[in-house]
Amino acid sequence: MSTVRQIMSGLGGTLSSLTPEPKNGNGISFGSVLDTVGDVAGSMIGIDPGYASLLQTQMHMQQQMQQVSLVSNIMRSKHESKMAAIRNVRTG
Repeated sequence: MSTVRQIMSGLGGTLSSLTPEPKNGNGISFGSVLDTVGDVAGSMIGIDPGYASLLQTQMHMQQQMQQVSLVSNIMRSKHESKMAAIRNVRTG
């Protein structure tokens, strides 16, 4: 299990629904359009299949990095909110 999935499951697994993905009026997601364009461009340019798999791996890693960043930002925001409440209690 990936680290992101472990963190997400530890937070109740609700973060998967928070991943933003723009869609057009027909319900086609932006990611699927990018995948299609990448496949067509790769076949037109004649990218070696070995490089194509490396590009897919790179795209997958970038998605994981974005998810980790999202989780990290949410956790930092929660922590800062809790610390603000504690600071207010101490000074009050």
